[in-house]
Amino acid sequence: MAKKNKTADQPKTQPVVTVTKKSNPEFAIRIFLAVVVLILYGQSINFEFTLDDDLFYLKHSSVQQGISGLQEFFSYGSLNKFDGTEGLQPYRPITLLVFAIQKTLFDNSPAMAHLMNMLLYILLIQILFSLVKKLFPTLNAYLVCLICILFTTHPIHTEVVASVKSMDELLAAIFAFLSWKFLLPKNENTKLKPSALIIGLLFFMLALLSKESAIAFLVIIPLAHYMLLQKDLKSTIYMFVSLAFVAAVFLLIRHQVLGNGTSKADSQELENVLNATKNFGENTATKAVILFYYIKLLFIPWPLNWDYSFNQIPVANWASWMSWLGILIYGSLFVFAILKFKKHRVLAFSILFFFIASSPTNNLFILNGATVGERFLFVPSFGFALGIVFLMNYLLSIDAHQFSGKFKNIFIGIFSILLITYSGLTMARVGDWKNNLSLFEKGVENAPNSSRTQYSLATEYLNRGEQLTDTAERNEMLRKSLEHFSKSLDIYPKNKLSHYNSSKCYAFLGDTSSAMIHYRKAIELDNKYIMPYNNLGVIFHARNEFDSAQYYYEKVLEIAPNENTPKKNLGDLFLMKGIYLNNNGFEEAAIASYKKSMTYQSVNNLLIYNNMASIYSSLKKYDSALIYFEKGYEINPKDVMIIQNIAVVSYLTGNYLKAIEYANKALSIDNTLKKSFGILADTYTAMGNTKEAQRYRAMFER
Repeated sequence: MAKKNKTADQPKTQPVVTVTKKSNPEFAIRIFLAVVVLILYGQSINFEFTLDDDLFYLKHSSVQQGISGLQEFFSYGSLNKFDGTEGLQPYRPITLLVFAIQKTLFDNSPAMAHLMNMLLYILLIQILFSLVKKLFPTLNAYLVCLICILFTTHPIHTEVVASVKSMDELLAAIFAFLSWKFLLPKNENTKLKPSALIIGLLFFMLALLSKESAIAFLVIIPLAHYMLLQKDLKSTIYMFVSLAFVAAVFLLIRHQVLGNGTSKADSQELENVLNATKNFGENTATKAVILFYYIKLLFIPWPLNWDYSFNQIPVANWASWMSWLGILIYGSLFVFAILKFKKHRVLAFSILFFFIASSPTNNLFILNGATVGERFLFVPSFGFALGIVFLMNYLLSIDAHQFSGKFKNIFIGIFSILLITYSGLTMARVGDWKNNLSLFEKGVENAPNSSRTQYSLATEYLNRGEQLTDTAERNEMLRKSLEHFSKSLDIYPKNKLSHYNSSKCYAFLGDTSSAMIHYRKAIELDNKYIMPYNNLGVIFHARNEFDSAQYYYEKVLEIAPNENTPKKNLGDLFLMKGIYLNNNGFEEAAIASYKKSMTYQSVNNLLIYNNMASIYSSLKKYDSALIYFEKGYEINPKDVMIIQNIAVVSYLTGNYLKAIEYANKALSIDNTLKKSFGILADTYTAMGNTKEAQRYRAMFER
């Protein structure tokens, strides 16, 4: 009998295992893995859209066109058709395409969107099962299942599966692991078929077009080729060069679409605390803390949160124990992986897989758009699942082929406790993603020092408060909102969005003085931020302080000449100013203001023409009055006010037939109009037709 191998890798001489169809547990295992996903994430089908689902789906103009927006997915950065972002940004056309298909088939159904994510997760787990089987053909099926179920139940994945936007992570992982699977030869004695190579490279391209972080597989796949399959260096280099060619094509396409521009990110330190470091020491120490957090979340995934930005993880220096612990853990793992490169190939590979898969997003080499993100551990956690199972196999002397050994029950007990714990934590965390309110309330609870979590909860309270009709309930919700905006600003005083939305709260509560203070602070932080300019204009507008209102509206147009809102506001402003001037006896100034209003109105405003004509009538400039009344009639030939005024001016200018015509037009619309009866009575009197005059006079007095 062959001696058992104490290492975590397959032995050189492997026993032949005869597996009959009856004893093959693969089908049952695959069903079991799918059922586990349904149990853990089934509740998400009843959830709403949350957080960033607007970015690539709900408010993405190209996606909302359905598949007819196909060309735009590949021709623009993936945020361009969401908010007009230019320059450096994600480029994920395949993700947008899948969302567009989803939109075409199911409209904007949150239930179907969440179901799609869950089904993709099931598909990914099935692919992982096949991949692990192919990587380790003699590994017992139950241990293959254990690796997959450990990955499946890990709580760190809840953000990816429960957040619709994170379909990009799912698609990138599915295509990347499929690429890896197809780039594995059928067995150790055969070469990779050209057709399998082409399919594998195609899947790698699809992974990159789903999310850029899949580029880590450029190194991971050749490394597995060399370490796990123990292929020669020549074939490993060939594999790397083939993948590198695909990566180069992707980067070229991405460059052609995005160009050389840089991102216009505001308050970069708010997104990533590394932007707030002042020197090399702070930068490196803070990076070490971030690395520690990723290891901590991998092994102890609780509490979890959707945001870890400023100042939940503060700037650190080398006096911080977390910095040293982060360096110690990563350094020890790296040294182990290098020293045990041959003796413990699987353990070493698992560590290197984690390092490489996390490198595009862990801030060590590339500054990321977030300090820490749980979604960034989605793919790297496969290295954790693989490594932990093989490590326990080695420590407890488990036969990886027969799944037997003296300490098998201890092995089963340890993983049972781990999987039950992970499953419970996952189900609890999934519930937090029910809607934005539950997610943001939990966010403040788990990350109270993040300006963004406080801001997001405050904004959700504001949005809900705006919808309430009961004044007392609305005001209470707005006060709760202000409380969290205040906390957000205490953490990060330069959070312009917290200033802006604080102003909205104060304005709703009637405290326009406080609203103006925060609008002006938002402008101080970003003098190109158009919304506070506009809203300051609205406040002055309501106070009839027309010159100040005009100044702020025009500032908006100066910054954004194509914006329609300030044009409409200026049109309304000059209309109101004209009414104010006319009421105070400044007729000529009122006419000038009305004419100014016309230059900003996107559509003809009937009230402007009527008011201008009325002023000309009061000044006895009837010809001019008739011109504007008739323009108003062209806009709306059913407006009785305009029709009757044309009749009046026609009577005053002696055009009696026209006066009678328009008075009757008004009565054909509403036969109870006393003014029209009066016009007809006066007109027939002026014409000497006493009989008709008396008849309409009687109707007028009735």
